[in-house]
Amino acid sequence: MFSLGWMEMSIILIICIILVGPKELPAVIKTIKSVISNLKGLSREFTKTVEEVTEFSEIKDIKKEILDTKDVITKEGKELDNFIDKNNKDILELEKDD
Repeated sequence: MFSLGWMEMSIILIICIILVGPKELPAVIKTIKSVISNLKGLSREFTKTVEEVTEFSEIKDIKKEILDTKDVITKEGKELDNFIDKNNKDILELEKDD
């Protein structure tokens, strides 16, 4: 995101010491650290949830494609059966005529 050099860090530290005081600085740092760790945990949980939803969505898409393919194969199979039946009837009629 952004980077802080030594100069910026030292300025922030001096401002914190002036505003908070040297005695309260460790407590403030611990509080900030716990807030940051909580935010990281929430971020990981959010990312995991988004990945699960995306995976579920992808699974639904794959299932739809499989069902569509099944329908196409079934339709073509019926057409092939009808074609074979018609040709068999034609062949049987030709054999009867001979």
